[in-house]
Amino acid sequence: MNKLPNQPFGRYRKNHNLKLKDVAYLLKMDEGNLSRFETGKYQNPKAYLGYHFLFNLSIDSPIKDLFYQDNDELIHRCFQLIEILETKSKTNKNRLRLKGLNSIISRLTEQQEKYEDNQ
Repeated sequence: MNKLPNQPFGRYRKNHNLKLKDVAYLLKMDEGNLSRFETGKYQNPKAYLGYHFLFNLSIDSPIKDLFYQDNDELIHRCFQLIEILETKSKTNKNRLRLKGLNSIISRLTEQQEKYEDNQ
């Protein structure tokens, strides 16, 4: 698991080849607020937890249990975004975005299974 960033959150998003609007869609957030969050101009617990789950950033807090309750919805929204992207042109960037989303789905599914086993 990655340590919390000493660098902007946007780097983690870009490492998964996702656009700001992709993550805004997944987290059901306004792009402008998410952009301000990524640059450190705006603190947002939902974005903080969302980036933790999407990009495997570590947080040492019991608050993450609250987000696991919405994990199924986050996985569902990943699949919805994949469906949207599959209707777009088959560019290399879109293929990389799909690859990034699939890696997120795999990790979230694995984390959800571990969480449920521990309950």
